[in-house]
This record gives sequence, structure tokens and C-alpha cells, in this order.
Amino acid sequence: MTEQVLERPIAKTTGKPKRIPGPRAYRGDSELWDFKDQYLEWLTASGFSVFTIKGAHACLSWFFRHVERNGIDRLADITPEVLEAYSLSLRELKNGQPASVRAINYRLVALKGFFRWLIQRGLILFNPAEELEVPKLPQDLPHLILTQREVRRLLDAPNLRSPVGYRDKAVLELFYATGIRTLELLTLKVMDIDVPARVVRLRQGKNRKDRAIPVPAVAMGYVREYIEKIRPSFVKHQRVKDDGTLFLNYTGGKMTKDRLTEFFRRNVKLAGLNKHVTAMTLRHSIASHLLENGMEIRYIQELLGHEKLSTTQVYTKVTLTGLRKHFNRHHPREKREKQKKP
Repeated sequence: MTEQVLERPIAKTTGKPKRIPGPRAYRGDSELWDFKDQYLEWLTASGFSVFTIKGAHACLSWFFRHVERNGIDRLADITPEVLEAYSLSLRELKNGQPASVRAINYRLVALKGFFRWLIQRGLILFNPAEELEVPKLPQDLPHLILTQREVRRLLDAPNLRSPVGYRDKAVLELFYATGIRTLELLTLKVMDIDVPARVVRLRQGKNRKDRAIPVPAVAMGYVREYIEKIRPSFVKHQRVKDDGTLFLNYTGGKMTKDRLTEFFRRNVKLAGLNKHVTAMTLRHSIASHLLENGMEIRYIQELLGHEKLSTTQVYTKVTLTGLRKHFNRHHPREKREKQKKP
């Protein structure tokens, strides 16, 4: 591993994203903002993730700016009708594009959480958001499932002669081995990897739940080699004290979502796959592959950290699609019907 391959700078993207833009730096003088600050302090003290806290800040800021434009600056003046009007405003076109169902759901769920907190602390006597309807998220089938052969090509793509390539190999192996989410991987610490037991421990994952996931010997082998031989060379470039974050960039910085996008683009190109592959693609793929190989769906639910079995059952529809293709290709009756066609 003498060859050094530096990661390319992240290319700047152009064009407007198809989502609701974040709030500008703004803070009003009304009591609404004081309550928001108290709520965010409570979230922090309660151990909620930084992503949850940032999301609550953004959603509440959007809402408070909306009601202040309509002359409302007190909690007592926020009624169910005000919330319903806000909900309808989210469905209006923004820059010619309607807000997605997920964006609307995200904002309204954050509002309901805020008002629920106010009620629990006796800061308001009536919860105006109690009957606020939140659009249900569509339970779409995964857009892309890699075949097991395609996954092998992707896992074999990194250049193991370079430190960055070896790190990429460890990241890909861990993604596919465990099906963990992007944020779960980015926040992993070295201490979360139990090499002897071949287990990765996820602390405060989605919905603030801890869980332990077994890791195959091959995948754990690459992670162990990365920790022992590659990561120390990255740490040497750090300008701040090492906080134990597992996966680092060549310069010693933490991997980010943007870096991970470049990471997948680079390795998918090396693998020769003409597909848009992400961490979620590998999560969907391992779930589908385990189901096809006979693992019970409840164990897959535990692996993926799904609260509801119905979320995991989406993959049964995916495997049915694959089954139908094989059925049509190999079933004697299907083959006979195709042969009869002119």
C-alpha cells in the first residue's frame, strides 16, 4: 500500500435543488423565538442528535416567519386554523415546483413535536396541533437493487494499494455487510467496532435507538486492517484532537455526506456500473439478497433497524418482481407460449 491516491475536491453543483430552501439567518423579537430556544435546549439536554436539533430549528423558523408575516407573534394566537392555513401554504408552488410530500411531512411532524412539548410542560393549555393532519409518506419500492454479481464488482473496485482505496474497501464492505444508514456510518467511532466479537454497535441511531449488528468475517477483516494500518496515517494530518471517528478523509477530516457522494461516484465508475448507486442502494440490496437467500423477514427488520415490520415487507414485493422475471424465463409453460408466438 505505497501508492497514495488523493480524493478529488467536491465539484460544485449548479441549479436549484428540488426541495424547500432552508431559512435565512433571521430571528424575530417575539416570544415565539424564546420558546423555540427553550425547546432546542431541551432537545440538546435530552440527547437528541445534532441532525434532529438542526431540523427542528429550521422547521420552527420557517413556521414562525410565516405566522409573523400574518401578524401573529404570540403562542396564544396560534390556533388550529392558523396551522391548517400553514399546512395548505406548504402545498403551494415554490419556484414553479410543488413541495414534496416528504418535505411537508417533515415540517408538520416537527411542529406537532414542538406543541406536544409545550403541553407537557404546561406552557399552553390547549394543543392546536393535536388534530393537524400530516400527509402519509409513500411506501415506494426501492428504485434500484443491485444484483449480487454487481455488488461483488463494486466491492472489488477500490485500489487496495492506496490508503484511500483501502479505506473505500472497508466502507463498502461495512455498508453491504450491515445495511446501516449513511448517518449511522458517518458517526461511527472506533470504539463501536468490536473486532473479536465481529459486531458493530450503533449508538443513538434513527429514533435514538441503540443496536448491535453482526459483521461477516471478511468485512470485519478489512475494517480491522483499516483501523490498525490506514487510519493512523490519516490521523497524523489532523489539526485537532482525534475524537475517535471511524472513517476519515486522507487529510484527517471526517467523512461527510458530500464526500460520500463523491466516494460512490468514484467507486461505481471503477466498477464499470452505469448506475446511480448510493448507500441506500446497498441497504436495499442487502435486504433483498438476504430475503432471497432465505433469511426470515423479522431478522432483516432487526438488522435494518425498522420499527415496523411493514417497512421491511416492502422488500418482499421487490423479490417477487425478481421471481416473476425468473418465472417467465424458465417456467416450461411460459417458454412454450413464447415459442408459439410468431
